[in-house]
Amino acid sequence: MASYQMNTPKSGNLSTPARPTCPNSISKVRVIIRVRPFLPSEIFSRNGNPLSCVSVLDDSSQEVTVHLKDQDTSRNECYKLDNFFGQEDYNVNQIFQREVSPLIPGVCHGCNATVFAYGATGSGKTYTMQGSEELPGVMPLAMSSILSMCRSTGSTAEISYYEVYMDRCYDLLELKPKEIAVMDDKDGQIHLKGLARVPVNSMAEFSEAFSCAVQRRKVAHTGLNDVSSRSHGVLVISVSTPSKNGSGDFITGKLNLIDLAGNEDNRRTCNEGIRLQESAKINQSLFALSNVVYALNNNQPRVPYRESKLTRILQDSLGGTNRALMVACLNPGEYQESVHTVSLAARSRHVANFVYSAQRRDTTDKIDMEAKLQAWLESKGKTKSNKKVGALGSPFFSRTPSSVKSTKKVDTWQRSAKAKAVSKQWISDLAERPQNVPDSNLVQNGGLVDPVMK
Repeated sequence: MASYQMNTPKSGNLSTPARPTCPNSISKVRVIIRVRPFLPSEIFSRNGNPLSCVSVLDDSSQEVTVHLKDQDTSRNECYKLDNFFGQEDYNVNQIFQREVSPLIPGVCHGCNATVFAYGATGSGKTYTMQGSEELPGVMPLAMSSILSMCRSTGSTAEISYYEVYMDRCYDLLELKPKEIAVMDDKDGQIHLKGLARVPVNSMAEFSEAFSCAVQRRKVAHTGLNDVSSRSHGVLVISVSTPSKNGSGDFITGKLNLIDLAGNEDNRRTCNEGIRLQESAKINQSLFALSNVVYALNNNQPRVPYRESKLTRILQDSLGGTNRALMVACLNPGEYQESVHTVSLAARSRHVANFVYSAQRRDTTDKIDMEAKLQAWLESKGKTKSNKKVGALGSPFFSRTPSSVKSTKKVDTWQRSAKAKAVSKQWISDLAERPQNVPDSNLVQNGGLVDPVMK
């Protein structure tokens, strides 16, 4: 089959590398490829000479052309992505230094960012995000960098860790994982009610809390993987930085680090019972993710974020307000799985996020809330016009000129005196009214009638 390339927008925003600044701007989802090494068992099964189905045709500073070739059928495809990391064992640290590290200063200035690993089961996602004691992954590397920055800026850091298992969210920092609710806050952003937040001041404290949480995450043996994640794992690092205006307020940014469970072919994994149910939920959530990406790419009026808990959690990262980095993980010996992964990754590269700092977000929220309050008052009849609402809260209407005050007093006194005179006349006439006048005479045509005047 002849090779082809995915159509990508020609805008330069797609190809620019990640930057450490945090401007109020439109930011495309940045997509990179990580190819894991062949495992010893895979090398043995291929007679010691395995051939990778993944390679790079064009490796420039702006974007790369990833080439996928099936060694059995010679089928091949090409995709344009942002960066490529090969089979070297140490490339996780390279990914962090070149792609994740530039996001951290923005988090300390009140911006939100998300890094998530996507790929088929056994493609190295958990290794990329968690790593090992000898070679730490993105999560511990990010925590170490944030703590170092906190010491120099006076910021404080907290962590949360939860999993999405069978389309339900569970807090893993609790001794007994408890279910937490996914809700929308007043700004339409995702909020997990009841999620624990643990302060972290050192890597020792982080390692203790993180290792306990990881042990509580659902894993199991499958036909393709000895230790397979049965849930999506999410580490949230919150950074609170003192405001520079001296008000004593804090600006908060969040870094979401997500290890997605892998898509599974149950014909190969031989899953049964609960494993089969878990696999079905994982595949459904990843299918919902592909639907969201498809809807965003085609500018559909409705984006199906609510099809799964996973897509709701990623809502701020896909078409939302977070900077986003997608790490597409590949098994070099699986062509068809690689095609599915890279195809979605290439489409995700077109998704635009609207990023702004916490300072601007606070100002915008205040204006929006004032507008909502005014609209609500008008809808309830609490106010007749915008001018009246402005008079209540504006300093320009808080003072009334003395001439106006005196005029109001005279007018009020005249109306009061006239009302008293009319009231006395009414009482006097009512006392002189004949007593045998029936009450029915007081009403004509649905209105009150003054019998004395009549």
